[in-house]
Amino acid sequence: MLRFLCEKQNGRIVHDSVFALTQAQLYYDWRGDERFSIKFLNHLSLMGTTVANPDNYVPVGSVSFVEAYLRYFYPKAVGALRPLNVPECLFPYAGRKIVNVSSLVQVPLALPSGPLFVKSNRIIKAPTNGVASADMDAAMFVGHQVSEVVEITSEWRVFVFRNEIQYVANYAGEPMVFPNADTIRAMVKTYASQAPVAYTLDVGVNAGRTFVIECHRFFSCGLYGFSDLLLIPKMLSQAWYEIKTKSL
Repeated sequence: MLRFLCEKQNGRIVHDSVFALTQAQLYYDWRGDERFSIKFLNHLSLMGTTVANPDNYVPVGSVSFVEAYLRYFYPKAVGALRPLNVPECLFPYAGRKIVNVSSLVQVPLALPSGPLFVKSNRIIKAPTNGVASADMDAAMFVGHQVSEVVEITSEWRVFVFRNEIQYVANYAGEPMVFPNADTIRAMVKTYASQAPVAYTLDVGVNAGRTFVIECHRFFSCGLYGFSDLLLIPKMLSQAWYEIKTKSL
């Protein structure tokens, strides 16, 4: 049985993944071959008193909602919520200089020149993420993935389930500047042995080049028109199972 615990904010559905599940429930009910239920939670403070059996549910909502559920019920698995960013095996597809900075010693040797884009390797949507200057305090780069800043004409999200591409959507920039399909297939194939069961692969296009922007496990991510009512619940469920058991 598929059971989801979905976040509401001020009593309203505000995340497209939650809305997709409400539609998927109707579809599953119509199919009649698998049971499907949704329970809503309006405030994180209610989590401990509302959820009697956490193994029964897949939490769906914001990053903070899913993270709170994991920290409360599966604290040994919190490492699974580290950002994927650009996996090292996909560095050849980055189209820019890129490095994971792990120590102060590495900083002067590793950083690209010019403006830098900095992204935490520890926290999703960290406040330190963003454009930075190479001359800022070196300690600020440790624990981050640092890359050159490049222009992006068009940005696309690729939805991948069990190493198969399910959908590709434009989410920013020029919608008529398309990514190269063979390059995307090559990225997915290269990442296959290390990839989560379900994830998104964001790619950019500029000057005829298709390059990786980042990857993200399939939770708390915008769907941008992806509406496969059969697959979305399965992807969310299997992604969550992988997350909660990763370090247990």
